[in-house]
Amino acid sequence: MMIHNKKDMQKLSTDKMNLGFWQWRIIGLGWFTYASYYLGRVNFSIAIPELRQSLNISSQEIGLMGSGFFLSYAFGQLISGQLGDRISPRLLVFGGMLLSTAMNLLFGSIANWNLMLVAWTLNGFFQSTGWAPILKVLATWHSTEQRRKVAGIYATSFVAGNALTWFLTGWLVANFGWRSAFWIPGLLMGVVALAWFQFVRDTPQDIDPMWLVEETTKSNLQADVHPSMPQVIKRFWPLVLAAVTGGMLLFALIIWGPTYFVDIHGLGIRSAANISILFPIAGTVGTLAISWLVAGPLRGKEIWFGSVIFIVVGGLLFLFPTVSTLLNMSAALLVLVGSILYGVNTIITTILPMVLSDRHEVSTVAGLIDFAFNIGASLAGVGIGTIVDRFSWSTMFNVLSIGAVMTSFFLALFAFWTNRSSDESIIKRRGSV
Repeated sequence: MMIHNKKDMQKLSTDKMNLGFWQWRIIGLGWFTYASYYLGRVNFSIAIPELRQSLNISSQEIGLMGSGFFLSYAFGQLISGQLGDRISPRLLVFGGMLLSTAMNLLFGSIANWNLMLVAWTLNGFFQSTGWAPILKVLATWHSTEQRRKVAGIYATSFVAGNALTWFLTGWLVANFGWRSAFWIPGLLMGVVALAWFQFVRDTPQDIDPMWLVEETTKSNLQADVHPSMPQVIKRFWPLVLAAVTGGMLLFALIIWGPTYFVDIHGLGIRSAANISILFPIAGTVGTLAISWLVAGPLRGKEIWFGSVIFIVVGGLLFLFPTVSTLLNMSAALLVLVGSILYGVNTIITTILPMVLSDRHEVSTVAGLIDFAFNIGASLAGVGIGTIVDRFSWSTMFNVLSIGAVMTSFFLALFAFWTNRSSDESIIKRRGSV
């Protein structure tokens, strides 16, 4: 844009201010919307003890419902991720939230295990419409340079959503029974869906055709080049493996944390929920801290940093059964592990997909990584439920410790693979000159 006079300069300044306002608006709405998805997701965790007792079902059967959710959520990510790069993410998120609302209302209204399994599995598929499409909108509204900070902010949404949902549903279950944990949060999620549809737009050009983020040009705005899934897998397969084991670690504690305090320390469900809330609250602090580190002092070194941190997590999980015999000690260790584990998984699920992808593939890459992340979560459902039924809680923590070491290895492998891919790209470019 050529600036010919003072009037042109004033218009350019006003456009930048308006674009900046909309960028913050998109960040805020994206954050709030994805946090609200958790109203219809982790409410299940808080309802487990009373659900198990009132319907007389086993931990393994509860685990199957959790695994059904995460498997459908995971495969839904592959579909939603690619759709988010090809159709309107705004419409995709709106429709998915409304359908998830319907499944929560249905789940809270029935008592047949088979029907509940179907409803919660379908809910997982509809819940998959959130992460990658919202990430796509955020990436489209921001330049590559801005995305590291945006990714750090956005990543705290699922931590905060987790904590607020546990707090709300813990109160609901204690006062009104487990069904209220699905009715009330489900309706709230539907209200947020309407707000998202009303106040969000897919791209800056939907507001003003002249608004261009830093690396966007008019020519590539018209481009419709999307990588195939095999191409994306070829570039990111070690990160996919790290996402599987990282997801198993995080969601094992999310799903089974409240039940651990009920079984081991004899707490009531509300008290167990209140203590478990410390886990994601600490995770918010850890996510912000780790996001600040990789956007600043450790910029460009986030993969190796994550690899080292997962070794630390493995050590803490291995020691947990030995040093957590007292309630206060268990809670303190939960806070520590939560602050680290939430933060380091942000590198896998948010920062790397946003930083290493271009605007035409962000949703596809994010969908693939979140697919893998929730394959791990599905293992945490029935897998951990089976371990607790047949062995012990100590065995569970030993398994999670091994998973942390494996995640560290996969991240180190991804660092080598990324460097190798970069070197090959340079050689190809030189050969074509």
